[in-house]
Amino acid sequence: MQPPHSTPMITSDRGVVITGGQFIQNNYHGQASLGNKELIDLLREAVATSAFHDSGAVFDKPKCHPRTRVKIREIILRWILGDDKDGRAGKQFMWLNGAAGCGKSAIAQSTVESCIEQGLPLASFFFNRSDSTRNHAGSLVATLAYQLYCAFRGTEVQKDILSAIQEDLLIFEKTLQQQVTSLIIRPLMNHFSRDQSQSTQHRVPFLIVIDGLDECIDRNAQKAILTGLAESLRNSNVCIPVFVASRPEQEIKLSFGSKNLKDMHTTLSLDLEDEDNVDSDIRLYLFDRFAQIKDDFDNLTAGRKLAQDWPGDEVIETLVEKSSRQFIYAATVVRYVESPRHRPDHRLDVVLNLRPVKGEHPFAQLDSLYAMILESAVDIEKVLHVLSLYLADVEDSYLQCSVIEKLLSYDEGEVETLFCDMGALVQVYEDDDELYLRFLHASFGEYLLDAARSKQFYIDMDYEISRHVTHVLQYLASCCSSSFDQMSFSLDLLVILRDTHSQMVEHIDRITMSLEFRQAVLSFPLKEFLEPHTYIHKYWNRLRFFITPFLKLLEAMVVNDPTLSYIQDHQLRILRSVLMRQIQRYLNDDRLTATLVLFYHLGSHRFVPLLMGIDPTLGYYSSPFYFNDDFDKVGDVLSLSHIWMIPLEENVYHHFVRQLLRDTLAGQTAECALGPITYARAAQACFKELARTAPPLPSRSRKTIAVATITDNTEDDDHSKWHFCPVENNTEDNGYANLVFDPPNGGQWQFAYNKELYDDEYFLLVGYLIFLLPRCGRSDALVSACQDYTRLPEDPEFFLQRMYDHFPVRTRLLYKEMNNYLARVSPNRRNPHDRPLPVVRAKRKPSREIEAGSLSSEEV
Repeated sequence: MQPPHSTPMITSDRGVVITGGQFIQNNYHGQASLGNKELIDLLREAVATSAFHDSGAVFDKPKCHPRTRVKIREIILRWILGDDKDGRAGKQFMWLNGAAGCGKSAIAQSTVESCIEQGLPLASFFFNRSDSTRNHAGSLVATLAYQLYCAFRGTEVQKDILSAIQEDLLIFEKTLQQQVTSLIIRPLMNHFSRDQSQSTQHRVPFLIVIDGLDECIDRNAQKAILTGLAESLRNSNVCIPVFVASRPEQEIKLSFGSKNLKDMHTTLSLDLEDEDNVDSDIRLYLFDRFAQIKDDFDNLTAGRKLAQDWPGDEVIETLVEKSSRQFIYAATVVRYVESPRHRPDHRLDVVLNLRPVKGEHPFAQLDSLYAMILESAVDIEKVLHVLSLYLADVEDSYLQCSVIEKLLSYDEGEVETLFCDMGALVQVYEDDDELYLRFLHASFGEYLLDAARSKQFYIDMDYEISRHVTHVLQYLASCCSSSFDQMSFSLDLLVILRDTHSQMVEHIDRITMSLEFRQAVLSFPLKEFLEPHTYIHKYWNRLRFFITPFLKLLEAMVVNDPTLSYIQDHQLRILRSVLMRQIQRYLNDDRLTATLVLFYHLGSHRFVPLLMGIDPTLGYYSSPFYFNDDFDKVGDVLSLSHIWMIPLEENVYHHFVRQLLRDTLAGQTAECALGPITYARAAQACFKELARTAPPLPSRSRKTIAVATITDNTEDDDHSKWHFCPVENNTEDNGYANLVFDPPNGGQWQFAYNKELYDDEYFLLVGYLIFLLPRCGRSDALVSACQDYTRLPEDPEFFLQRMYDHFPVRTRLLYKEMNNYLARVSPNRRNPHDRPLPVVRAKRKPSREIEAGSLSSEEV
């Protein structure tokens, strides 16, 4: 039994005894000291042999495929040799960091091999979490010292290393800084001080490579390794470059940012590497490896060979995209496909989900990596809840951390803390003073949504989506207590709402609508959310990203459970009331009146078309008034002048407004009834806009402009000739450039704008007037406009001639409708301008041409 307060005695088989605070060393067998062999044995026993770059214990070490990662490897080698010209020279540490599986170990391995080829002395240590001999710091310095011992054979370096061990037989139990100083720094300092020629001969006296520092399971030891190396090097007069590769985990980031290392290191992030370069490298790797797999299989099989172009460019591009710039995905696919016991094409079909999995899952190795990183999370329940929100944000795939914290009622900065240990999979990055969250592996989302793969980390989106919609509605409702301009939510939040709503609608039959969710939908203050409006585009965002998905959600709820119709009825009554108050405001301004009338008739007549986008399933409409700079001040708050480019059947909001107008007009509500005077005001607004956008009169010095032959059977002008082109550095205040003549394009006139537009507003305005005039009642302003637009042809600025130069058919029809209108509203008054529209015929036959700027008496 030990006496009270005594210190236990520790005895070493090497003759070292520690009793209390005293250190006693006994030399047995009459030896004054241990022999070199015994000292070398001590060193060797402390070494982790599997941590060597060329260890035989590890099969198929990762290294860069030939001709890949060339740029990044050149940067590292230049830094090692001291040839770097990008501000890295003089930094003793280089930290290569990146996501899990991005190829850090392969780059480190290839760097070591390149340095050995150049005869550079070095030592390396490759950490591995699953290997108990190299997942800790205990054997690090001994392993590095042993390689130093081997690199300087027959020199004083070897004697100094053994002397350090002789002097302190427990050296491998001391602090990392003491070990580094005694076993690496001092031997090298002594060596180069004795032989100055060696110092000048070797530009790099010694290189240390540490790979996978994040795989050291003791996080405090990660910091101790970096601090110990930094302090030892700071107190020496030798420049030993230290290359460290790891994931960007919290302790390592903090260590490199500390005062000990801040000025001593340079960072190289693979996450910031040029995307095109990485994709190109992965593409090259896949092409080469699949070509090799094909050759090996075809040479060995006696059966059906693989297709000549297997696997094909399209498959390669799919795999490159799924790799998300991480080589581990591509390498995992190759390793699975190259199995000698299976057909490569069948195995690749399994990877592409074209064939069911039988036996080993193709991404079992990747899944193990994901699970290992998720296990490091301090609060995995919160982490998975945030990740489910990220997976719901299907379009943008980037989330503001502040938005997440507001939605989920987390403390400020909590998201960054939650993911501080998951930087290998999920990155928290800063952009414009905002922190964002994003996945670094596209396949990580697939893993989380597959219960068979993720097991305890599986995310049930059917359950999570309902929670997120509830969170969003509750948060927006809490914001509505303040004024519209001060509502503290961003477009990102509305996008989340749209995406979560969309997913809920898609999976409504599988989702349990909790009492909390139903209450959030029923009690949402729609009137307070929509009614204030001081900034039109914010209002439009609420209509687009909130009302559209909200209407869909209400409908899906009722379809799934008819007993919930009371919720839909309640919210639709509120929405109708809000929109009707806005619609009534449109009758207080001519342009808004025109916008309302044209929206009501949109798509019902060939002169009021719903324009088509590039994709024929997408409709896109912009009223000419939309592009007037001061139109926002007028207040098209309902976005009737601008219909979004989404599939027509999904444009629920605009459909709802159209139906509301139809229902209102059918009931002949006086405030919103469209009558002859309303149409007259709309036509007057179109005339004003037409004057603002009218093309200039073509120069008389120009040659004649070819015009297609017009007959009485011609229905309309060929609008396909007219297109818009962007104009850079346009100084016009109204955003429009002049009409330009473009002979290379077949002598066509082009409207040139500094905005990318999809419709020809001038062409549309003429059509609108043709449509509106027959429906107009008498208006002095409109009568005056029609008279002005039918001035005698002797006027050199004759407006209709200028229109005729571009749209002869529509001009003739407009001229006719203006005369008809004047005759109808003033039957007893003779209109001096009621005459056929003149046109110029070309002198040459048989083609018909119009000479720019001249007129004749021949009628159309």
